Amino acid sequence: HYFIQSNLRIMEDDNIPILIPVSNGSNGSAVDTQSDVSPLPDIPVTIITGYLGAGKTTLLTYILKEQHGKRIAVIVNEFGEGEAVEKPGALGVGSEKFEEWIEMTNGCLCCSVKSDIVLALEKLMEKQGKFDYVLIETTGLADPGNIGQSFWVDEGLSKLYLDGIVTVCDAINVGKTLLEADNRITECQRQIALADVVIVNKLDLINDESRENITQQIQSINSSCNIQYTKQSQVDLDTILAINAYTNADPPKTIEHKLSTGISTVTLTSGAPVKREDIENALETLLWADIYYDNTDRTSHEIEDTGKMSILRVKGKIQTTDGWIMIQGVRDMFDISQISGDGISFQHLVFIGIHLDIKTLCDVTNMVVR
Repeated sequence: HYFIQSNLRIMEDDNIPILIPVSNGSNGSAVDTQSDVSPLPDIPVTIITGYLGAGKTTLLTYILKEQHGKRIAVIVNEFGEGEAVEKPGALGVGSEKFEEWIEMTNGCLCCSVKSDIVLALEKLMEKQGKFDYVLIETTGLADPGNIGQSFWVDEGLSKLYLDGIVTVCDAINVGKTLLEADNRITECQRQIALADVVIVNKLDLINDESRENITQQIQSINSSCNIQYTKQSQVDLDTILAINAYTNADPPKTIEHKLSTGISTVTLTSGAPVKREDIENALETLLWADIYYDNTDRTSHEIEDTGKMSILRVKGKIQTTDGWIMIQGVRDMFDISQISGDGISFQHLVFIGIHLDIKTLCDVTNMVVR
């Protein structure tokens, strides 16, 4: 067991939190960390996002207080002063300053950062072995896709893998927010589009009709996400932690409702095996070629105005002439891995994005709409 010397700050180059061994029990000896030299397992990361007031911090507090058996390191992105109301006091850690690592009673570690989350993760990995799960809470206006891409391109994060993105919505306001988007893409829509799980919080404050409308609105944007309804953000942790969303790519089980949000889901399929090279070329064309993909630093409104197709998420299981592969991608980054075809009933490729052009998707991939 360890405790954190908490007068040091994680974001200062020379001041990394020091882990101090304490007694292991009756013999009073320190824990021997060198006795097990086997490789440490890779560590899953869950990104929690959602608008200010939706219930993200309530969810974090719930997770930290539960006896779930996980040693979780929590990184809270405290960018700017406007969200201070959600920070240390709300998490109940009893500290006015929250930029150092603080150990909770159930073995979890917490810190907050005001700058680069990736840098905080790299610093955290210097203490690998002292935690087995990472939670990242983003600011209310953050685009979780920017963080998600880092796990494929940053060598310092090679022992971490993205387990899932969880978006928390306020049941009272999310429906109105989506309806009043004024035909433009909002961060709320983006957060839902990139989510593997959407938590609609404050269920007790809406009626059954509102719940059904919200479900349809969310599914019109992202028909492949798992929707959970909660009170006080109290959710079954098995539905949001260790869900392996990026090591699995099952097709949507829901009907795709069509609303004029600008963001939608399209599922393609094919009855015959394809060449792996062909599917790789198709993805490169769709994600990287400027003719199809808006790969700029435009704002949401500027992308909407151009009318270009912009793919936010792609995932699927494809049968190639060399066996089955799984595809996982966020924005312009994607990964392909070989998998077993056991239990897969049909091949599919799911696109979630802005202004998805079905004809273009079908023509480039040589697949058809499921």
